[in-house]
Amino acid sequence: MRAKPRKMRLQKSPSPTKRAARARISKPGPSPRVRRDPTQTRSRQTVDAIVEAAGQLLVERGRQAVTTNAVAERAGASIGSVYQYFPNKESIFEALQERHRDQVMPLIQHTIARLGDASVDIAAAIVGLVRAMAELHASDPARLRAIADELHEQTSADEIDSFTEATTRILASRLRCPESAIRPAAWLACVTVSLVGRTLVHHPPALDVEPLLDALERMLRGLFSDFSELSA
Repeated sequence: MRAKPRKMRLQKSPSPTKRAARARISKPGPSPRVRRDPTQTRSRQTVDAIVEAAGQLLVERGRQAVTTNAVAERAGASIGSVYQYFPNKESIFEALQERHRDQVMPLIQHTIARLGDASVDIAAAIVGLVRAMAELHASDPARLRAIADELHEQTSADEIDSFTEATTRILASRLRCPESAIRPAAWLACVTVSLVGRTLVHHPPALDVEPLLDALERMLRGLFSDFSELSA
């Protein structure tokens, strides 16, 4: 009996959008946090469950003991579903860190924008940011401590520079002084807020927070007092 000839199937060329997406995935550099963007509600729920599971396991076991199999089991997903969206466990941790930053960045951006309002007290606004950061993360201190200790979460030098330049431009305009004059004070304020805010969130001291914030406000008020007097 002669075998039936097999029908040839022509493969369709990927659309420009798909080609661009593939190019982004294959582009050399750090592993992407998400291998494939979840567009459907069910896909987003799967990604959320995977990232949440990784956060829970990070607290319970530490970074080295977490595996993708454990993440899949905790998330109620197959290991294939995990690898459909994340190339490895480190990319899941990166997504976990990114979600943490997504909570903090709007607070920082809002505070920097407020500094341009002449009716807003500079020192009080900056201290308000630190207080808001502490309140935002008070609901899950164990996870934030794990993110800091296990994933070495920290503010990068580039982020400090970015915050400093934004603060410098706004305050120089508001206080009517050269940017070169206000930049050192702006840098000190940004570094101080970053370190104090991170410590209060991740490793709070055995002290009352409000007296610490009062002391921080007095320190910042002294830092900017000369410029305020010049603009009065």
